[in-house]
Amino acid sequence: MATIEKHSQVAIDAVDRRLLALLQRDGRAPVARLAAAVGLSAPPVHERLRRLEAAGVIARYTAVLDAPRLGFGMTVYVAVTLALHREGAVRKFREAVRAVPEILECHHTTGTADFLLRVVVRDAAAYEHLVLNVLTRLPGVERLNSSVVLSTMKSETALPLE
Repeated sequence: MATIEKHSQVAIDAVDRRLLALLQRDGRAPVARLAAAVGLSAPPVHERLRRLEAAGVIARYTAVLDAPRLGFGMTVYVAVTLALHREGAVRKFREAVRAVPEILECHHTTGTADFLLRVVVRDAAAYEHLVLNVLTRLPGVERLNSSVVLSTMKSETALPLE
């Protein structure tokens, strides 16, 4: 996971906002369908999309997969406390986290923990292995506090643009 840096906000108009909302629902929507939905022809919509991509507003296109159907039956949120809070220790932890495929998200947080991780694994045995052989060995880790997800009522990727 790349470190999220502060970016300047990009000015977007109502048409851009509508295009982005449509793309969040269907990233594979053809330009012609997007154009019809916003009342423009395809060339200006294509240009708007290129501009939004170049500005980094559209960071990437991806497919949202169903983790349990693929055998990843367990999601765990892990609060990580580091022993030291110096820049070098934090940097080493961040770099090491990027190499762990089971860690889908890593957030530097305030409060009692320093980082919050979202982890997916196949089952409890896989999580135990991850804790004992990977997470506790990440640079600077002092303490882990795990919260296992029992069920999910809502999981969205779309920003509330409209």
